[in-house]
Amino acid sequence: MYDAIVVGARCAGSPTAMLLARKGYRVLLLDKARFPSDTLSVHYIHQPGVASLQRWGLLEGVIASNCPPVRRQRVDFGPVVLEATPPPIDGIADAYAPRRTVLDTLLVEAAAAAGAEVRERFTVEDLLMDGERVTGIQGHSTGGAMVREEARIVIGLTACTRGSPAASRPLPTMPGPFAPALTTRTGPMFRFRVPNSISGQSAR
Repeated sequence: MYDAIVVGARCAGSPTAMLLARKGYRVLLLDKARFPSDTLSVHYIHQPGVASLQRWGLLEGVIASNCPPVRRQRVDFGPVVLEATPPPIDGIADAYAPRRTVLDTLLVEAAAAAGAEVRERFTVEDLLMDGERVTGIQGHSTGGAMVREEARIVIGLTACTRGSPAASRPLPTMPGPFAPALTTRTGPMFRFRVPNSISGQSAR
């Protein structure tokens, strides 16, 4: 029995698993990909997200990848051009746009280092239910037998269940207020809150 199962190990799932593991919870982190792995998604991290990486102790890893800082933004509408320097957040004035092969791998490794159990190349096929409450997942590694894992809470932060029976029953997310973390140029890359305790109730 895990305290939490996190489905999806990219820029939302891995930090969630990492922060829960750092609080001492037993966490299982699943993803159908094997890292390093690229994905079709924006990867521009605004200052609030960079401040989160700094707070988690991971910013140096992004900088060490030779990803250049972005200090000014320019939006060209033709007759109108907007150019500015965003205000710093927690003393962080730079933004970064690392490849997802760099960012996601860094986050997965941080989750594992925090104590989360990471299973790559794992596909979630279905959810385990007790009435309306999600109690775990059913799935398999590539070429592996079907397995079932139970947890006090299941957190869905991926589209890896698309096309599977689980897709018709969206995975629950954490209850309570959410705070922005890594963000893209089009808005929040993900929002989450790590609770002080995990209840036995799943959010809908």
